[in-house]
Amino acid sequence: MKTICSPVPKMNTEELKLEFGKYIKKHRNAKGFTQQELADMLGITPKALSCTERGETFPCYENIFRMAEILDMSLDEFIYGHRRFYNTLSLQEINNMLEALSVEEQGLVLCILKATCESILKKQASN
Repeated sequence: MKTICSPVPKMNTEELKLEFGKYIKKHRNAKGFTQQELADMLGITPKALSCTERGETFPCYENIFRMAEILDMSLDEFIYGHRRFYNTLSLQEINNMLEALSVEEQGLVLCILKATCESILKKQASN
């Protein structure tokens, strides 16, 4: 069976830090916060936030929880956004694909996905 997406190599720690930093910056900008404002809300220095956004460091877990709350993001999206499924697809990649669609198209894709999952689960339950 062919897959739609080609396998994506696993990220090393440096790549993960870089992607995580970009992810934080994207959501900070979407909320309209400066680095100074978000750093003040977190009780850290702007330099510490800058290092995280540039992929030099990971924030401590307390700050991850606070960032998720401040940036109004669910923790599963925030923490597992780059989690790999069978080394071929991540939640972030799925979100990126959906973002390229209109709201109506997104709804259609999600309805198809839901119906497919329900069908598979019913079949598994009957076996």
